[in-house]
Amino acid sequence: MVKLGVLMSVYKSDDPALFQCAVDSVLTQKFTSPVEVRIYLGVDGPVPEHLRTVIESYSSEIYKLFWFERNRGLACVLNELIHAREDETFFFRMDADDASEPERFQRQIAHMQAHPYVDILGTDILEVDDTTGMEQRVCFAKSPEDARSQIVRHVPVAHPSVCFRATVFEKVSEYPLVHLNEDIAMWFQCMTAGLVFDNLHEPLYRFRIGHEFWRRRSVVKALNEFKVYTIGIWNLEKITWKYIYPVARLMMRLAPAPLQKMAYSSSLRHAKPRI
Repeated sequence: MVKLGVLMSVYKSDDPALFQCAVDSVLTQKFTSPVEVRIYLGVDGPVPEHLRTVIESYSSEIYKLFWFERNRGLACVLNELIHAREDETFFFRMDADDASEPERFQRQIAHMQAHPYVDILGTDILEVDDTTGMEQRVCFAKSPEDARSQIVRHVPVAHPSVCFRATVFEKVSEYPLVHLNEDIAMWFQCMTAGLVFDNLHEPLYRFRIGHEFWRRRSVVKALNEFKVYTIGIWNLEKITWKYIYPVARLMMRLAPAPLQKMAYSSSLRHAKPRI
């Protein structure tokens, strides 16, 4: 039997109804062979009573539940969950306000088993705008080689859609503690360690874009992101012209919000699947 872990973090601003949908999307995954799904959930600091009630209602379904006294951020919670892991073969990420399609885990496990050289596997995502209700499919790196070349410009995989082979955490033991940029910092660290990225070009993850998404895109995040990219590029390529990408990215991050949203929704970013 394949054993897999699901790494989730929840905090005070998460919507109880959306959290319930996220957990349900894990519990209703479809498999073609016996699989044991273990949810590792970290509660990042105090949460409202309604959210706490929903979390506690899943206590029998959650393999390991951690209540942390204060909010320390996503990377700290994920690291606690990683250190608590047991004998799982694969680990999946999930955000507390998104949803996985019913075939997501099975499709990613099958791909990982068929391609033993792949360490980290993402999927296409379906972005759902809370304000307009519009949905857009977003695709990421088309191959391991493409992921390696793309990382200097943007993320090679969608963070909450990934499946990790458990051996990843033997080479990269935890997420770097980089506020609001732990995902790209982790990907640079994994790439530097020689780990291989790939993607399934199927929209197997529904990613919400709400008020919190834009609120987090602050000046602090932009400056931290610039630092992560420049250090990451240095570790991978040392002296190169490619530092132009984080400079351009920083300029866009500091642009007025309407311009940022227009760039985020542009056809240049929302490319069609490249298979």
